[in-house]
Amino acid sequence: MIGFLRGILIEKNPENIVIDVGGVGYEIEVPATTLCQLPTLLNEVQLSILTHVREDAIRLFGFSSSFDKKVFQELIQVSGVGPKAALALLGPVDGYDLCEIITTAQITKLTSIPGVGPKTAERLVLELKDKLQKKLARKRDDIEIQKTKISENMAGSILNSNKASQKIEQKLIRKQIVEDLKSALFHLGYKDKQYFEVVNSVEQRLQHGENISFELALKESLSKLSERMILKH
Repeated sequence: MIGFLRGILIEKNPENIVIDVGGVGYEIEVPATTLCQLPTLLNEVQLSILTHVREDAIRLFGFSSSFDKKVFQELIQVSGVGPKAALALLGPVDGYDLCEIITTAQITKLTSIPGVGPKTAERLVLELKDKLQKKLARKRDDIEIQKTKISENMAGSILNSNKASQKIEQKLIRKQIVEDLKSALFHLGYKDKQYFEVVNSVEQRLQHGENISFELALKESLSKLSERMILKH
């Protein structure tokens, strides 16, 4: 089994990423929260990996922390919650925050996530509340330390990047931010009429010269959509 992978990030898409490890490209599916924490292309990255084996496929799921991976493992053990639904649950929030939502039985927040209905939300609370409460108590401090390390690594990568290459890369990225954002939200289960307003807002800001990364645009859009879903409920 693969516990983690460390290599060079060579592709970053809303659906998956590709990491070059010793000349071998590993295609890995990641939740939106992990996607937002990844460095720019051609920088080193390390992810905790869960290998999901079925008769017809072998899939790799990557997470920015081992804690998120453990939460994902607990989620897919719940009846009716497969890998796709588990990734969606870890889209708007990371494993730490999701544990708090489930352990405190915040049904409204759970049902605001696309694909999670009232019955699934209640099942998640019923089956995972005690398990996640124990994990949350043991890992609270560790998760904060891990988040700090990730932030420091990302900052170090940016500082060590060649400035000229970074400018060219950012120019190319900005051109595709709107399209990538639409694709990411679509694959997370949102309809175009739901995300039209937030995507349009990002597009307007780009047109006015604001430098917004895809990761920041996705994170802000997910936050706004989640808030709207909660208000509707």
